[in-house]
Amino acid sequence: MRGRCVTHLLVLAACGALTSCHSVLRMELPRAETVLSSGEKRRMAALLEEVAAGWDGMHHGKASARRAAEDRYERALARFLREWDAHQSPRYWQNGTVFASRSQTFQVGLSTQPGLRREVKPAQIDELMLASRTRSHGEDTLSERPGVGVPVVGHIYRNDTTRREQPFLPPNGGNLTLTAVMELAEDDGDPATPRSCRLRLHDALNVDTVKVRQDERLLAANFTAAKDRALSKKSLGLFSWVGLFYPERTLGDCRLCCMDAYDPRRIPVVFVHGLMSDPHIWLNAVNAISSDPELRARYQPWYFLYPTGMGVPQTSARLRASLQQARDYFDPDHNDPGMSRMVLVGHSMGGLLSRMQAIDPGDRLWNAIFTKPQEQLNVSPALQERLASTLKFKPRPEVKRLVFITTPQRGSDLAGINLVRRLASLIRLPVDTLLMSKQLLTGNTDALSPQIRDWGFFAFLSIGTLSNKHPFYQGLNEVPIPVPYHSVIGQFGHKPLLQSSDGAVPYWSAHLDGADSEKIVPCWHGCVERPEVVQEVTRILREHLR
Repeated sequence: MRGRCVTHLLVLAACGALTSCHSVLRMELPRAETVLSSGEKRRMAALLEEVAAGWDGMHHGKASARRAAEDRYERALARFLREWDAHQSPRYWQNGTVFASRSQTFQVGLSTQPGLRREVKPAQIDELMLASRTRSHGEDTLSERPGVGVPVVGHIYRNDTTRREQPFLPPNGGNLTLTAVMELAEDDGDPATPRSCRLRLHDALNVDTVKVRQDERLLAANFTAAKDRALSKKSLGLFSWVGLFYPERTLGDCRLCCMDAYDPRRIPVVFVHGLMSDPHIWLNAVNAISSDPELRARYQPWYFLYPTGMGVPQTSARLRASLQQARDYFDPDHNDPGMSRMVLVGHSMGGLLSRMQAIDPGDRLWNAIFTKPQEQLNVSPALQERLASTLKFKPRPEVKRLVFITTPQRGSDLAGINLVRRLASLIRLPVDTLLMSKQLLTGNTDALSPQIRDWGFFAFLSIGTLSNKHPFYQGLNEVPIPVPYHSVIGQFGHKPLLQSSDGAVPYWSAHLDGADSEKIVPCWHGCVERPEVVQEVTRILREHLR
């Protein structure tokens, strides 16, 4: 146990070092601690009277009357939750709070069952939002389950405290898929005795049914609302441009992000976006997982957020480090069944980053870029080690399947045209990468591949490493991929398949002979939100379960 705690602290320290850089999104300031006034409590007690009337009516009379009572109960409970959240952050809700109107008194309990993932404590949440008030941005992917209760989103603010406590919290905060149910004790008719209530915030990803008195009832759920907030283009879209042109400004948020509370039983499926993009593109795919009962029960969606201005080898090293940190933090004993069966889904450049997690390149990547061994480079020992760890590494053992979506496995000739080269000149590399590049280009010209030497700084940019003329691909395509992998390839236009392209990546670059499956979709390069692509991803995930 002591060793596990030490490992946990070391991982927290490592994650803190990574997040010490700048962040694009502002921190969310904690809500001030407030106390409910007597007037607020009185108004909320009136809402609890409505909740109680609906609750009591759900168990008596004809079916139509019970349904009407359930609607009344849920409407009143939704209003009560909105009112309480408006006046006081759930973090400050007190167990046993008494709400008294002129005619009735209620005492609301908040305690949860210890050690279970079925409920979330209000003290873990900064803001509670009704799922019905969250507008879906996905394409026909709204996923709801009818039943008893009020679906809500539990939002966790991203600030210095939560970043330390939850190092894999997304940059726009956490968004939990919850359903509120308030259970009421029998009314004993004594106005001097508060009627006991129990508010439960059920984790709808882990709870399908709840007991309502003696009846087992399906729990209502909205599986889309939390993901809509987690993958909001409004909050994440800024990373696309800033991450490309000013990558150092986003390094503080470069890491894996978990969209749900970690579950050791569920398989992480890690989505990796491409060049000049951000994780919001995965909303339809994530919603498709959430709307499928089997996939929802077996997978937990994560994403890797990274600045897309940096080269493929450097960025893939950051993904590798983040995977290591996540494994050590969540599964230090390396025996969680879900973590050991991870799937990576990468679009475009993100597919290359994913591929680099599953291979063992030996010296092949190094030899493609350098003509001398690392100890003969005219650089500091620290830089020698950094370069070696970027190009010589072992595969991540938890990665068991790869999905490539319009991925330039052999680069793209689009990266070499003059307009793109001029665009690349606007990229401002992080200081450490700039210094590394300068040392290599000034003191080691005889140790570099001729193409790297001739290109200069362009060779170390993402756009440079995406060029089909970059020597990186010579080494990459000599390395076998030891796990099952699948290709989704776009065919844009009317050319025959072998001469076709998705507008950015030609078929000859995206195709891999050893793929377990190859799906051709009539789409351009940015196709991850298209129904055909989403359906193929979910098909592969079902195949992975078998």
